[in-house]
Amino acid sequence: MRYRVLGTLELRDGGEWASLGPAKWRMLLAVLLCHANRTVPTERLMDELWGEEGRPQSAGKLLQTYVSRLRQALGDESGDVLITDKQGYKAHGYRLVVEAAEFDAHRFEQLVEEGRRGLDRGAPEAAAERLREALALWRGSPFQDVPPTPAVEAETARLEECRLEALDARVEADLRCGRHASVLGELETLTAEYPFREDLRGRQMLALYRSGRQADALAAYRDLRRALAEELGVEPTPALQRLHQRILAADETLMPPPPDRTEEGAPPGGWGSPSAAPRPAPRGPQQLPPASPAFTGRHSEVAVIRTLVEERDDLVAESGEGGAGGRPVVIAAIDGTGGVGKSSLVIHAAHQLADRFPDGQLYVDLHGATAGLTALDPGEVLGRFLRALGVDGSSVPSDTDEAAAQFRSLAAGRRLLVILDNAASVEQIRPLLPAGPGCSALVTSREMLTTLEGATHLHLDILPRDQAVALLERIVGAERVGAEPEEAEAITRLCGGLPLALRIAGARLAARPNRPLRSLVAKLTDARGRLDELSFGDLAVRTSFQVSYDAFREGRRSDDQDAARAFRLLSALPGPDVSLPVASALLGLSESRAESALERLVDAQLLESPDSIRYHMHDLLGLFASERAEQEDSESERSSAVTRALSCYVATAQQAVALLDPLRPWPRHAVEGAVVPLRDGPEAETWLKSELRNLLAAVTHSADQPEPVARLGMWLAQCLQWFLYPRAHTQDLRTINELAMRTARRLGDLEGEAWALDHLAGACWLEHSYEDMRECLESALEIWRELGHREGELRSLCNLADALCELELHEEAIEMQERHLALARETGDRAAEVVGLGNLGRAHRGLGRSEEALTCFKESLEGARRTGNIHHQGFALYEMGITYMEQGRFPEGRTHLDQGLPVWKQAGTYESWRGHTWSGLFPAFMTLDVRPGPR
Repeated sequence: MRYRVLGTLELRDGGEWASLGPAKWRMLLAVLLCHANRTVPTERLMDELWGEEGRPQSAGKLLQTYVSRLRQALGDESGDVLITDKQGYKAHGYRLVVEAAEFDAHRFEQLVEEGRRGLDRGAPEAAAERLREALALWRGSPFQDVPPTPAVEAETARLEECRLEALDARVEADLRCGRHASVLGELETLTAEYPFREDLRGRQMLALYRSGRQADALAAYRDLRRALAEELGVEPTPALQRLHQRILAADETLMPPPPDRTEEGAPPGGWGSPSAAPRPAPRGPQQLPPASPAFTGRHSEVAVIRTLVEERDDLVAESGEGGAGGRPVVIAAIDGTGGVGKSSLVIHAAHQLADRFPDGQLYVDLHGATAGLTALDPGEVLGRFLRALGVDGSSVPSDTDEAAAQFRSLAAGRRLLVILDNAASVEQIRPLLPAGPGCSALVTSREMLTTLEGATHLHLDILPRDQAVALLERIVGAERVGAEPEEAEAITRLCGGLPLALRIAGARLAARPNRPLRSLVAKLTDARGRLDELSFGDLAVRTSFQVSYDAFREGRRSDDQDAARAFRLLSALPGPDVSLPVASALLGLSESRAESALERLVDAQLLESPDSIRYHMHDLLGLFASERAEQEDSESERSSAVTRALSCYVATAQQAVALLDPLRPWPRHAVEGAVVPLRDGPEAETWLKSELRNLLAAVTHSADQPEPVARLGMWLAQCLQWFLYPRAHTQDLRTINELAMRTARRLGDLEGEAWALDHLAGACWLEHSYEDMRECLESALEIWRELGHREGELRSLCNLADALCELELHEEAIEMQERHLALARETGDRAAEVVGLGNLGRAHRGLGRSEEALTCFKESLEGARRTGNIHHQGFALYEMGITYMEQGRFPEGRTHLDQGLPVWKQAGTYESWRGHTWSGLFPAFMTLDVRPGPR
């Protein structure tokens, strides 16, 4: 089967190209093609087809029907092309197997890659031929007749960008072949359509110059420079400026080489040189933060980083594909004082190099010097990287060494750029380094990482005077700086040449366009601020911070003191950012009063709020704020503020989990204080997702704190169990429950320890570490029995029976489950009895005792109906149906599974189990030769 998406979506199996039928079928095939040869989870497919809000109750069933119809269209009755990936009986996702030659988008990228290789090795004619062949595959906009879905829209944008890059590369190849006159008309159209693409404008300038039209080439540059200044407030890139100067000087080396020689003599890095040829468009994760539009200077440092990568690429090209084996990965380690611009430098350089890493760019802030946050654990970071590279969350190893090995295996043979920002130590980053010769890593740290083997070290110092003035000019505008040149020089001098201080000063001026520069100079002239500004190290940016902070401390407005106090206390709250309701709780103020204080801080650049919903404090500002808090606020006041914020987290998290899973029994605690109001499950899930990093940071922070903060953190971990577990956040589960267990033992809280052990067993379940799970539950049982806590004992007994089943110790599981049932009946806990009967049936079925299993399931079903437990009615019907299927009694199996489907539509049940039940029905449909009815 062949597929075309570079235009309308079409497929062909030996005959004519044909379109697919209904829109939903086209959407399904399009999404699968966007993720060709990768499993797309069923939940993701349903989101793509219907969106989170518009999904019908029958979405899972409809998806199964569409998959069936698509298989018929593909002639794939055996399911070998459109593969179902299962977890047990449940369809976990679908994977479309596609060969590169069968898919025009893959063939396009293959031809473009061949063309770029031709440019790299100095064969422009071959490159131009391959690139023309690639561009000829396009028949219109990608997925032209497919209704938009998130995946289709993203892939369309990516392919359009790839096409533009391919056009640019083909023009470059034609220029190297001396066809400058023939590309002029095309370049005029392209530069009009994409006026800010400087690579295209550079090629236009070069083609005009080579055609004897030097004046027109210079005019093209002036037009671009004027447009950039008026629309974006920036200057052309240094490379384009250099080309302009060479054209201005009538540089003869810009003319094409004679026909009998290639471009080896062309200047490196300029238009027309092999080293400037476009690279493949990115295909993997693209996690780079946006580059700062105000980035200025650092030319030599950027050149060093680019040279490291480009020289390695040249070595790879010279030695052929795979010939770089054994060469070390390129590592650049940048160190310098806080605020000196390390992160801005590597992000700027990474964007320039991104097209050399078509398999993706990974980025992480390691929080090595982040106020209120512990440096990220390498295992957590590896989990993020592996998931970004397509590894399912449940398959990420919990052991750091194993995860590092898996990451290195995935990186081998790929071209990946890894940015490790804000590192704490060599030990933290060593497991995060790729080993493949096509990979590079850029690392930033406040300290020089001298023991990092194979690294090239760069020390970043303050900006020279001219670059500091240029940075201020980029932010506030050339006109204002030109009108007050002495004041601009004074600001750069008082800011010590540190980019962070200059950005804060410049942003304040930009926000007040009618205010003269001399007004800021007057503030910065404060003696204490000036002395601090002239020092180095961590104190180097204090002048700018202190001036802004003193303006609040000494101000007369009613909200000045609120803002100063907010600035100090925010530093005590763990987590990368804070929402307004939580900040209100932290400060003990109404939301309107808290918002007024926070917005004052945003105006002063002491806080960032890109979306006006959440507030973030820069690392160095956080350190400074913490200093002020320690000097001006008592320990009791700071502890009370954190207690109020954590109480808000706990109360709201408990509310959110109860909305998401109202039938789940779990420990709830009475917490006084503010709570974020949530109306329903979707709001609850949105809140938990948006706050998750803060909640996890709060658990980590509280583990070593005294009461009541420590206990609140333990309660928060108990609550997060029921959000993280269904989503297979295995590493987070293990971390928070280990911390909760440590806290409980420190506080002497036996019940808290037992809950932590029981919940830690859930992490072991996800890791398939069933022996560890058994050990946790046996320890929990000892505590429950010591406390006489029957509810906890019942839960751990039931979970222990599950662990024994997974260990195939079915006889022991039956014994354990019978003890559970005896205790449930002794205490009159009918709900526990219902669960226990179902689990006992599973153990019997594991031993092949189908009739005994069916008896247990029937009793569980009857008990669930008596107690009104809708959830376990569905479980019992499902288990009975599957057991009948295993006996070959397909009509009975279908009857029970059919009865179970409506159960999962009711409130308070897990809708995902409808997918389990529907998957279980397919053997009956195949055997009985019937079609599935409405779902």
